Amino acid sequence: MDHLCPVCNGLMPYQEACPRCGRPLDDAGRLYDYYGDYSPYLEIDDSKLNNGFPDRLHHHCLHVGWCPACRQEHLSVIEEWSSQALHDQSPPPFTPDAGESPR
Repeated sequence: MDHLCPVCNGLMPYQEACPRCGRPLDDAGRLYDYYGDYSPYLEIDDSKLNNGFPDRLHHHCLHVGWCPACRQEHLSVIEEWSSQALHDQSPPPFTPDAGESPR
């Protein structure tokens, strides 16, 4: 797996607005998790192969957003991060100051 969803992995919050009213959507999870009883346990790339969206090709993760005001579901496309982008987002390694001792 050379790409991952930053929302699924807790690296960034889900921040999508309702296209109807503009209020923030609640993240209702990945679209793939709604396919069936065992779908949350399948490999993500396997789920992407037969869902009818080009998400695997374009490295997208499809999330269902829920608007509590409109009571409507909306599909959100989250751009997945490559392993290089993930590396670039990582904080620099900890280096203790001269007065600090490592634990």
